[in-house]
Amino acid sequence: MLRPLVAVTAAAVLLAGCSGGDDKKSDSPPGGDGTNASSSSTPTPTVAEPQSFDPPKAFSVVAAVAEARPDGPTELDGGKAGMVGKTTLYANRNGLAGIGIEGGPSWQVPAKEIASTKVEAYSRPMSVQLDGKEVIAMAYTQNVEAGGTQKAHGQVVFQWIEPVEGKVLSTVSVDLGPVTSPGNTAAGLASTTYDATTGQLAVGVGISANGDAKKHDVVTVFADPTTKKGMAIPGIEAAGVLDGTVVGAKGESGEGSKAMSIVVADGTTGAIRKNTPVPTMNYLHVEGTGGKHAYLSGSGSVKDGKYDTDYLHSMYAVDLASGALTETKLQRTEDGSFGFTCFSDHVTSLVCNGSGDRTADGKDITEILAFDDATGKKSWGYTSVSGSRVVPSVTAVYNGYIYGKAETLPAVLDAKTGQDVPVPTPTPAPSTGQTPTDGTSPTDGTSPTDGATPTDGTSPTDGSTPAPGSGTWGDLSLVYGDPVSPEAVSKYGSVYTLGAAGKSPGSEKILVVQKAIA
Repeated sequence: MLRPLVAVTAAAVLLAGCSGGDDKKSDSPPGGDGTNASSSSTPTPTVAEPQSFDPPKAFSVVAAVAEARPDGPTELDGGKAGMVGKTTLYANRNGLAGIGIEGGPSWQVPAKEIASTKVEAYSRPMSVQLDGKEVIAMAYTQNVEAGGTQKAHGQVVFQWIEPVEGKVLSTVSVDLGPVTSPGNTAAGLASTTYDATTGQLAVGVGISANGDAKKHDVVTVFADPTTKKGMAIPGIEAAGVLDGTVVGAKGESGEGSKAMSIVVADGTTGAIRKNTPVPTMNYLHVEGTGGKHAYLSGSGSVKDGKYDTDYLHSMYAVDLASGALTETKLQRTEDGSFGFTCFSDHVTSLVCNGSGDRTADGKDITEILAFDDATGKKSWGYTSVSGSRVVPSVTAVYNGYIYGKAETLPAVLDAKTGQDVPVPTPTPAPSTGQTPTDGTSPTDGTSPTDGATPTDGTSPTDGSTPAPGSGTWGDLSLVYGDPVSPEAVSKYGSVYTLGAAGKSPGSEKILVVQKAIA
């Protein structure tokens, strides 16, 4: 997954619409003692300081990289993009790779230290503070294979990584064996939450029985990068964490279930401080966490006459500091499958897309709704049938701006008001089929834009069939299709991913990098 690089003058192509030191290397494995994994040994090229906009309104594509597939079976939707400061990131089961938005040496931090350990799932790269500096946080669920008379068992590994050189600043490993039955292993990440100020993480982990009895379906695991300690809390799915306090969902969801509750726990000891039942809800889902609140959605069936059934829906916001709960009742539906996908900037807002319940003419209803994280209450929202506007599909929220896609083009909205944010008119790409570099001389995408030789001795790709992970920095021939809304944003730019099939056979995904331009 380590990326071959070339020193280039990055080519800039506007997305249509878009509305809406030194290279250091360590041979030691990643750990909590300040070691790092691997870094290219080439000298750092001289690059211009990227502009910053906080938050950015529009972006310009500058690079694309074909990312290698990880070890093991191919995932249906593998690979997660991220961006922390000036560093673009790509995570999969192999680990995390990073490179500055202007190019330069890349680095890679592996997900595991022992080859026989199997990585089951991984988080999206998260931006948190550690000792007053912005760092990357990652979480992995792993399974340690059976040995001798010992059965296999699961664990969760957390890493906090310096973004420029990939230096591992802290690690925490939590064994799930003490809170699960022998032979049970870790499955996927049911939820991932973080405290942006302290860097603390709390994740919900699904448990696989593997033919044995199972005590719990889910376990919450808390980790603190400063103390380097963790705790497994059984039977809870994490919904939020703040300064050692964890909020989560408890109980087994299902039609007719009346045992759902929202709990507040001490992350360092696992002790339950508060348990609030929600008996009207058959299902309770973790939706995300803000800076001050954890959010969960509930749905429950209720008889409407003798035979018909309607479904109640509510969003619960839990104050992470006090444990106070605020309920926002949402519109009833005739279909219990109505669900939400939510995003938070950990500053001002949680923004959700809802979908499900069909109208009389058979169309699905889509919805967008936002919550003010200062109060935990709904601030605005509309549906595809109640409003005169298109409901955008949200992909990211950053510092008060919503980034999403409305029909065919990206859109940017104000998270506090829901109004469209005016953005610059994009400059169309030249009609010659060539891609301009810096406005002086064109390139056809078959060689590095400044004629430089690749720094690691590899040949630049021509965009036809590059080997896995061999996309060169600035290889815009890998970009295709309609403009795509960003998956992760910083004040310097954004990233998104494309499927690699047909463009880069053998690769997992194509990571597209964009500079902020307005």
